[in-house]
Formats: sequence, C-alpha cells, structure tokens
Amino acid sequence: MLKKGDIVEVSVTDLAYGGKGVGKLNGLVVLVRGGLPGDTLKVKIEKKKKNFAEGSVVEVLKASEKRISPVCSHFGLCGGCTWQNLDYEAQLIYKEKTVRESLRHLGGFSDFETEKIIRSDEIYFYRNKMEFSFGKDLEGKLILGLHPYEDFKRVFNLQKCHLQSELSSQIVWWVRDFCAKEELIPYDPKEHTGFLRYLAIREGKSKTEMMVNLVTYSGQFPQAKKFASGLMEDFPQIKTVVRNINTKFADIAFGEEEEVLTGKGTIQEKLGRFHFEISANSFFQTNTRQAEKLFNIVTDYAELEGSEEVLDLYSGTGAISFFLAQKAKRVTGIESVKDSVENAFRNAELNSVMNCRFLLGEAKEVLLSLVQESFSPQVIVVDPPRGGMHKKVISLMLEIKPERIIYVSCNPTTLARDLQVLAEKDYILEKVQPVDMFPQTYHIEAVAKLRRK
Repeated sequence: MLKKGDIVEVSVTDLAYGGKGVGKLNGLVVLVRGGLPGDTLKVKIEKKKKNFAEGSVVEVLKASEKRISPVCSHFGLCGGCTWQNLDYEAQLIYKEKTVRESLRHLGGFSDFETEKIIRSDEIYFYRNKMEFSFGKDLEGKLILGLHPYEDFKRVFNLQKCHLQSELSSQIVWWVRDFCAKEELIPYDPKEHTGFLRYLAIREGKSKTEMMVNLVTYSGQFPQAKKFASGLMEDFPQIKTVVRNINTKFADIAFGEEEEVLTGKGTIQEKLGRFHFEISANSFFQTNTRQAEKLFNIVTDYAELEGSEEVLDLYSGTGAISFFLAQKAKRVTGIESVKDSVENAFRNAELNSVMNCRFLLGEAKEVLLSLVQESFSPQVIVVDPPRGGMHKKVISLMLEIKPERIIYVSCNPTTLARDLQVLAEKDYILEKVQPVDMFPQTYHIEAVAKLRRK
C-alpha cells in the first residue's frame, strides 16, 4: 500500500497542466514535480490521495531526451520556471496539446481546428513586469526575491531572474541594499506590521523605459526622496518611481493609494503602430513582442470590414481595442480597474484613435446596462482573468447574440468551461490559436474563434 514518504521508481509518460510529470505505479497515477516524459525516476511520495499520488524527484535513473540543464541557479526552489529543464521545442508541443486536449475532454469539442502554436522569439528575459516580495531570513535580516514553489509564506533572496531583463535583477539588488541600510522593516502578514511589501518593476521594451513601484504598508516614508533620486541616478533607464500603499490583508502588489515619487508615474511601450502609457496598477500583457502577435490574431479572427460595432470586454489599457479599431466602426471597451481606464483614454488621445470608448465598471454590471440600451455589437472580444467569465456575463453575451465571439484566454481549463456554455446555446467553435506568451513555464495563451449558428 503506497503511503507518504515511500521511495518508488516511476516512469514518466506525459505532462499534466500545471507542469508536473505523469506516471503510473500499479495503476495509480503519480504526479511528479520536475519529471519529464521519457524519464525514469526515483520518487519520494509527498501526498497520497484516493485516485492519485504526488511526489518529487530523488534521483534521475534514466533521463528523458527532452531534458536539458536549467540556466537559473534558483530552478527547483523557485515557483516560477517549472519547465526550464525541458527543451523549448518540447515545451511548445505540450502546450499546444494542453489547449487541444482541454477543449476536447473538458469542453466536449471534437470538430474544431487547432492551429500550430506560435512560438516566442525570446525564451529568456522576455517579461516586461515582475513582482518581488520582501521578507526576513532565519536571522531576521531583510531579503528580497521570489517565493519558493507553492510556498507563499516564505521568500528567498534573488540572485538573478531569467524572465525579466538583467537590468531588472540589478535594480532588485540595489533596492535590497538600500532598504537594509535604511533599516526598513519587511511587512509581516501574520502580525499585520512592518512596512515593505513588494517591489514591482515594469519595463517598456521598445525604449527600455523602467518603472520602479515600491508597495508598502501605511506610514511615513522619510527616505522616499533619497530612494527615488538614488535609483534615477544609478539607473538612467528608470523614468519614474512610485509608491503604492496597501493596507489590506490581501498579499497583492496593488495599492489603494499611490504616490509618484519622481517622474510622471507612467512609462511608454509600443505595440504595432500604437504607443501606450502604462501606470503601476494597469493591466498590460507581460510579453510585449508576443502581445503584438496575439492582438493581430484577434483582429484577423474578428473579420472586420469597417461597419461593425465591437465590444471589448476586460479591455485593460486599450491595446486590443486599438488594434480592432483600425478595421471597426466603433469599439466599446469595458474595464473594472480605474487606472487602466484612465490609461486607455490617454492612450486613445496619444494615438489619435477616435472610434473607441471605455466604460469603467464590473463587466456584468456595465454589460447589463448596455443590453438595456439595446446595444448590439456584431463582434464581442473577451480577455478575462484566469478565472474566466462570470456566468452572468456569458448570459448577457448570449442575449446580445453577436455574429462572432473571440475569446482570449490564459487558462485552458476555464476557456473550455466557458466555451462549452456558449456552444450549448448558439455558437460553434471554429478554431483555436495557441500562443506561447510564457516560455519556461507551463502557462499558455490561446485565442478561440466562435461563430453564431
């Protein structure tokens, strides 16, 4: 009888969504963190459930042909790059398979086209935003870095991250040294005391403009001027430094109040022919170069001819809206984050986009008011968060009955769930395009095209 703590031999045959290797032992599914298809492993069982077990690699007895040496010294400890030990070509194969199989097995779809996954030109240093956490080591000294795998209570000191630019890592080191010298206290989520919570770094890839966002608990910050001026002096690429104040229990790098310490509080990024102003709390796709490919796919799938009203749900800073507006009569964006909507209006003015409007509010509430006004767009584009769409939003979309729905998703599971509801009513799933926005991780973006029956 298999139990926690047992050391067993497992041959890995597949990868599960979430990044773990899949093997079987006497008919029982075993999920192995760090395991790759083709591996034969000595595995320590860490969890035992009725229908499956989970374990970690003790020893690689026979290595998969797809296994490579990770470039990061934090690999294995860090919860970020789950697939840095997997050849990139293999990553693409399994990501495309994840999207296709999720739609088949979870959504019940069979007659649809899965287009060949679009690879990322950059597989390291591609992110334009990273969030780093403050904490204390066992001796009580300040540390700044990332969380260990599935452990959000602890933080390890970052040496170098291979997902954002090397300049970003240098800024992390600088901030860590500054805060230690100034004896600033990391926030304690248990006691709800302390000051330092997060460091968020945003980077405009087109011009190498950097934003440093220090997220703190409430209280005075007498070192603010010294902090901001020191960063700007040592890193001329930094164009603005802001402080976000988060007094809530939720551990998020997002503040209910913002102070601009230097600069104008935004940086610029370019996608296609459009320039975007991005603030600390606004949403923007984290892989700039892949985002341009993604938005072009959305525009192609929308099949616009110039006479259509288009609805862009979860519109963020307006990026997808602007791409659509090139071929639409008018685009209406709905977004719940105030900073993002303000950025979208500024971006529309910056780019002389005259046929976009942006409405602030929760999607289900704003959409209801539009339905009551008999708003009837021919195309709806949705790009919801990982949790997918609220049932009420889907219901209202079905009431509107657009000719086409374009669904952008970063979660194949919720994509399959939501598309299943749409397909049960009036829509046919024609095709889906996987796009690799997140190399070295199991995460995958996909664009699905649905047409009304």
